[in-house]
Amino acid sequence: MKPYKVCILLLATALCALASFGQSLPEKLKAQIHASALPGLQYPNEVRAFYQHNNYNYSWLDEQHRSDLRQLLVYTGNAALLGLQQTDYHPELCHAWLAGERVHDSVSAELQFTDAALHWLHDLLLGNKAESLGYDGLKYQPGCYDLPLLLNTYLLSGRFALLLAEQELKDPAYTAVRSRLSSLVTVVSAPGFKDVAVTSNKVSNSNPALVSRLQQWGFVPADSSKPSDALLKVKLKEAQNLFGLLNDGALRSTTLQALNVPLRQRVGELESALNAMRWLHCIKQEQHVAIVNLPSASLLLYEHGNLVLTSRLIVGKQSTPTPTLSSTITEVILYPYWNVPYKIATRELLPIIKRNRGYLAANNYQVLNSSGKVVNPENINWHSLGPSNFPYTIRQSTGCDNALGLVKLNFYNSFSVYLHDTPNKFLFSMNKRYFSHGCMRLEKAMELGRYIMRGNTLALDTLSEKGCLHNQAPITVPATEKIPVFVLYHTAWINADGELRFYEDVYRKIK
Repeated sequence: MKPYKVCILLLATALCALASFGQSLPEKLKAQIHASALPGLQYPNEVRAFYQHNNYNYSWLDEQHRSDLRQLLVYTGNAALLGLQQTDYHPELCHAWLAGERVHDSVSAELQFTDAALHWLHDLLLGNKAESLGYDGLKYQPGCYDLPLLLNTYLLSGRFALLLAEQELKDPAYTAVRSRLSSLVTVVSAPGFKDVAVTSNKVSNSNPALVSRLQQWGFVPADSSKPSDALLKVKLKEAQNLFGLLNDGALRSTTLQALNVPLRQRVGELESALNAMRWLHCIKQEQHVAIVNLPSASLLLYEHGNLVLTSRLIVGKQSTPTPTLSSTITEVILYPYWNVPYKIATRELLPIIKRNRGYLAANNYQVLNSSGKVVNPENINWHSLGPSNFPYTIRQSTGCDNALGLVKLNFYNSFSVYLHDTPNKFLFSMNKRYFSHGCMRLEKAMELGRYIMRGNTLALDTLSEKGCLHNQAPITVPATEKIPVFVLYHTAWINADGELRFYEDVYRKIK
């Protein structure tokens, strides 16, 4: 029998003793809440607010609420199926009751059960941790729920058993991640579970490792000992689709590698994605927000919970990764200059210029001195320059060949990265799009620009009509609506159709 079920049975005995404590218990509870710092609680402020809402009455340790306590222990006992950690919710209290300890200290037990319920509810609705960001300009903290009030509402109405079903996010993308996570957790938690390694490239029922692995993933029924070769090929294509691979039903090295990733690692990837969806839920409901995911090289734009724009991106390669961050898009620059970063100018362009000075004019580059004045490159002794001696800025002027295209979307961050257009559209057709020096190239830069400049798109409309203009001075247009942007890193994520996909850990962040 599972530990939390044993705990429920033994708690019933302990609760019978508490029923005789009578009406004096609320006064004891109120006194302790006001008199102490509530040590050992994860959410002390929320616990205080909870008891203010319910007039300092017991909510767990009396005869009336025995079923609610059972339900709480079921919720926390099944935390892993929700991508949560059971150890976060006072499991030591359950063990104490099991051992028959502190049965007399009903006030302390009551508070800890409330703390566990609030902690679980917080993690379910808002995520169990904030995203790890290299630059956090928004300082975002989700807060669209009054958790003490919500918990009280369900307890007082006798509907606590319905809380999970009614309050968990209903978004189809979230549901897809949650469903896949629950199925994998069930598999890896089974007694005697071991990952099956697929080594043969035969797509046949004579390849038992392939059959077993597809069963572990849930593509082939567990009771199907020898599925047909035709069915195996169909199910392998489904697996390849999930992994974002060419779904041709052939066992190439990329498919073998994806299949053989340990399932516990996949569980961790799904837990991370599910937590991010919960953490972002409030801001997605409240306003516009652009969410970039680096492994999928994609941008999703939400407006009050609705997905209104999707775009492919080109992001940083492994040697020059795009950083994670949060910030706010504040302006759109039309006909932007590209000020070539110092490292690119000295390590990549300078050797080319030394060999062929005409490269500058051919690619519409200008050279600026330390005062910001354009200088004649013919008057520069290029061979005397190097990475430790380069007192110039190389700037690419506007035009069809400008590396930033026609539109740049600015947001402050400590890495000087941004979203921008690009003249090289062919790279967007590739499945893996990790080619940049760190900035993010947008396939739909114009469309996102229109959202940011809503009500003020005349300049953008004019740009669309005129197209590329050489040596056009940049035009800076303030954002009509300053849109928050998050740049995140999740190898399990949602594509433009709201379907779960696993992506390459291109920056090798998964340990």
